Amino acid sequence: MKSSTDIAFNRVTGYWVLLASISAASMAFVASTSLNVALPAIQVELSARGADLIWIPNSYVLVQASLIVVTGSMGDHFGRNRVCLWGILLFGLASIVCGFSTTTNVIIAGRVAQGFGSSMIVPNSLAIASAYFSRRGQGWAIGIWSGFTVLASGLAPFFAGVVTDMGMWRLVFFIHIPLGVLAAFVIIRFVPESFDREAPRRMSLLGSLLIVLGLGGLTFGFIESSTYGFDSPIIIAPIVIGALAIARFLYDERKGIHAILPLRLFRSRTFSAANLISLVFHGVIQPMLVYLPLNLIQVQGYSATITGLSIVPLILIATVGSALVGPLLDRRGPRLPLLIGLCISAAGFVLFSNVGVTGGEAEYFSTFFPPIFLFGIGFGMVFAPLTMAAMASAPENNAGIASGVNNTVVRTGQVLVIGILGGLAISWFGQNLTNDPYVQSLPAAAQSELAADAGDLAETSIPETLTEDEKDGVRQVIRGAFAQMFSTLMSIAALFCLLAALVAWFLIDDKELKSKRMRATEGEPASPAGAAEANQTP
Repeated sequence: MKSSTDIAFNRVTGYWVLLASISAASMAFVASTSLNVALPAIQVELSARGADLIWIPNSYVLVQASLIVVTGSMGDHFGRNRVCLWGILLFGLASIVCGFSTTTNVIIAGRVAQGFGSSMIVPNSLAIASAYFSRRGQGWAIGIWSGFTVLASGLAPFFAGVVTDMGMWRLVFFIHIPLGVLAAFVIIRFVPESFDREAPRRMSLLGSLLIVLGLGGLTFGFIESSTYGFDSPIIIAPIVIGALAIARFLYDERKGIHAILPLRLFRSRTFSAANLISLVFHGVIQPMLVYLPLNLIQVQGYSATITGLSIVPLILIATVGSALVGPLLDRRGPRLPLLIGLCISAAGFVLFSNVGVTGGEAEYFSTFFPPIFLFGIGFGMVFAPLTMAAMASAPENNAGIASGVNNTVVRTGQVLVIGILGGLAISWFGQNLTNDPYVQSLPAAAQSELAADAGDLAETSIPETLTEDEKDGVRQVIRGAFAQMFSTLMSIAALFCLLAALVAWFLIDDKELKSKRMRATEGEPASPAGAAEANQTP
């Protein structure tokens, strides 16, 4: 088995590497984005409780976020292909278990196993491509990787909705298996193995346990914070334990005890900045991804099918944007595309914040389409440069752990923002509802009932004691209260995108990335295949 630094670049092999990396990552992403569509059908057929519906998706996120740093480091230590293949196998078997399960407890257990498998797939699939293309064409490769994974994960919910409407929700657990089979075949047949030649062949068990406990505690605390509140011991205890475990892990790693996370990675200003931007950007877009479908269906009156179709332009535009911006990254670096993309994303969020309550599907192109279109452009310009900045600023030997850190930061941002803003969103909606003059003119009993049910957001129950005219008035207030809450979330997202743009402008260093790429190229061994394409981009 060779290190990637011992393998001369070959264009044909590069295409196989990209195919394997995209297929493997898409397997995990599709499984993550498609399941929510099937949850109502699962609830009906398996008589699932509300807690079950929460933990079917959350168990996956919790396990993945807890393990992804360790499994990324495992790829550097033991071989990225090997770890990715084990992840594909585990993920596939777990999917079969979920698909044939007859109880929600079995599905949750299968989702735990899927989370474990995805934690092995996601960081190492990206590391395989990043390491192979580290000397040339890295921006192009990451742009293609970003575009196609966005496309797969974005279109999966629409397909899941179709099969669910046909009464075949179990297919949601099987649709990604062909991607895993394809990825495994290509990895075994065509992709050269790569690992960190300087890493010891052993990893610290104590260090692994500390980082898993730390990330698991923080993730659990933020996921459940919207349910219990940050003042609950159920939330405080895991967050404190998680923070202490991570602090101890980092203290030990400063002395090189665990050999899992090389802290020298953070000496790179670009690596640190890219991960900070990832935390902010992927965090603040979560409220849009979560609440936009609810807004369209529950407030604007869109059907589920039209809601799915209305978001497709965002996916297609982001896919094309990621692919097109890739070659620019190799020539100019990621800083300028990041700056422009974050500003465009901010503008998209501003447009979202001004939509309000509309006349429904007939007004889509004059209301929601412009911000969806604009945000699609911004996201397409941010995703690939941000990924490249995080990966290219790390040494090739540390591609696995660099990918693991970046993916951990992304998921931390997602659960952190949803945990904090999710709770605030419920509070803001309740305030908008109960402070409305029309609601305050209703009988006190009706006001109390509305306030008690405000946690259901746009699905807040309307008191049966009201007249039909009063019920219609309350419905309009509920729609307006949700629209105001959504507007506030979008304004916050716009502000943080602009702050992230400032970080990109001042801290992302294109010269640092170019210098590292030149040093890597100079160290590449000469070979007929490598020499023939030394100055070509795939």
